Amino acid sequence: MGHYCRICGRTRPNEKFSGKGHKNHICKECNQKPKSEVKEIEQEEEIFNFVNQSNISNKNIKRLEKLVNSNNERIAELANIVLEVAKVKPHKKRRLKVLAKDHKELLEKLEETGLIVAHHI
Repeated sequence: MGHYCRICGRTRPNEKFSGKGHKNHICKECNQKPKSEVKEIEQEEEIFNFVNQSNISNKNIKRLEKLVNSNNERIAELANIVLEVAKVKPHKKRRLKVLAKDHKELLEKLEETGLIVAHHI
């Protein structure tokens, strides 16, 4: 039974993890990637998790506001879309129905970026 690498998303054998890798859940292969690339993957995962939550809290909104100012265009774009969704309908219940009825352009952005898939997980 191996460990799950939170960067590449694979379950790897114990030998593929260093001592700190076990604790951080990052395999040796992903640990050699540039820190900026690892940070980007973590931030993107964080944004997708915000969409999946039952409530996007005020604390999450503050974090999204920081991510909107990111140097990475993709992260900034995703964070901006989720921030707009949080301002319109922070609770997950009937979120898509409200977006489809009143904010079609926002729903289309969710579909284009793949964030809508995270909503259904």
